[in-house]
Amino acid sequence: MGMHGKTCNKLRVTLLSLPAASPGVYLINMRRYASPSAERDFRQGRRELARHRPDKAVRSLRTAVGACPAKRSGELARNLYWLALALLRLDRPELAIKSLASAKKLRPRGVARWAYLSRVNAYGMVRRARPELDDFYAFYSIKACSYLGSKKEGRFDSNAEKDTVTRLIGDAWRALVRAGKLSGLPASGKLVLFQSWPIDFPFFGLPGAPRGRVLSPDFQKGVKIGGCECAPNLKDQSLE
Repeated sequence: MGMHGKTCNKLRVTLLSLPAASPGVYLINMRRYASPSAERDFRQGRRELARHRPDKAVRSLRTAVGACPAKRSGELARNLYWLALALLRLDRPELAIKSLASAKKLRPRGVARWAYLSRVNAYGMVRRARPELDDFYAFYSIKACSYLGSKKEGRFDSNAEKDTVTRLIGDAWRALVRAGKLSGLPASGKLVLFQSWPIDFPFFGLPGAPRGRVLSPDFQKGVKIGGCECAPNLKDQSLE
């Protein structure tokens, strides 16, 4: 795909990775000039999707996104939309939402807007199977970010630490649900309650170590904390 005229501004699209399941952090820098193979990569990605090979489709579509010049916003939004579809086929909904959000910003009235809105909840996170799971994942994000903000490196040091923190957050969540304080609250009111609900976390690390920065979850961009996505997989655990 050629690019004429003066150099356009570079556009960076950042997609956060998932633990283990993701091939890595998605950092796509728009190049000054479009790659001659960009359109071919896009078509190849479409073909791979039709052949039920979403992993190969993602590779081709990521290349197409990276090669598309920023000034071609329509083509870039199209490429991001199809990248999101491939990511959904790979069961990477968090990454897909980020790709759709980027496409929606480029083309606010395009098809990506409908696809994005149909897949996110009131917190701007991936819509879960039940509304109470939407609430819990937002609660976990806030509390885990608060805990990790007290650590110098901003991440869990061990699986044992992560498991302990996850268990304490789960216990606090069940206590909050039993208190009946969520009934009738909009998402904005629930976020205020989530932030103020107390959890007595243990301190993992050296005594007297200085407290670090406080991490704030960004629900529109997704949250990546402690080397993993903001909330654990709790399909087999009761939250009530």
